[in-house]
Amino acid sequence: MERLIEADLQRLKTETLTAFRLAQAAVDTAVRSVFERDPALADAVISGDAAIDALECSLDAEVLRILALHQPVAGDLRAIVGCMRCAGDIERIGDQAVNIAERGLILMELAPQAPPPKLVELAEATRDFLAHTADCFTNLDLTMARRLCEESDEILELNVTILKEMAELMRDAARPVERAVQVCFIAHGLKRVCDQCTNIAESVVFTREGACSRHRCD
Repeated sequence: MERLIEADLQRLKTETLTAFRLAQAAVDTAVRSVFERDPALADAVISGDAAIDALECSLDAEVLRILALHQPVAGDLRAIVGCMRCAGDIERIGDQAVNIAERGLILMELAPQAPPPKLVELAEATRDFLAHTADCFTNLDLTMARRLCEESDEILELNVTILKEMAELMRDAARPVERAVQVCFIAHGLKRVCDQCTNIAESVVFTREGACSRHRCD
């Protein structure tokens, strides 16, 4: 016989994943707005952020309702807390998408120029990170969660490489500083998206094992 709480837990998980998919799409659209120099895409990301914020509030309310109605313990409680943690990280992914789109709008005011290859590489890595995070959360995949935590170091290295390249550009007075600064902000935003994905992976570890893995994931 199905326990009454199971339907509520499944709905909470589904709604959390829906919010994540919105944030994932926002990052993808923001990156496209930068690479395609499309202000309409950037504006769509900025205006669409309210929907992600609203979903976070809805998830918070649902968590409180389930806690009050069922007074869950053990694995049920961990599942609820895990979703609650993820909701905050998802909202911040949406915020980073907005930041990237806004930086893209600034770059559109400058002469067209191909994006740095390392930034393209970081954007692709971020897309993969988001896709793997969605699978990790959906399946509560412990192996994938730990792998994401390990791969976050590679994302950091890419971000540092971009910052070094842009610093070299800015040291040359003949090259525009503004472009390099905006690329740095975009790279940092992508890196922060992956940081939030790592947090979600850590929440999966918590849900499965009941142990805090923040900053460890081991």
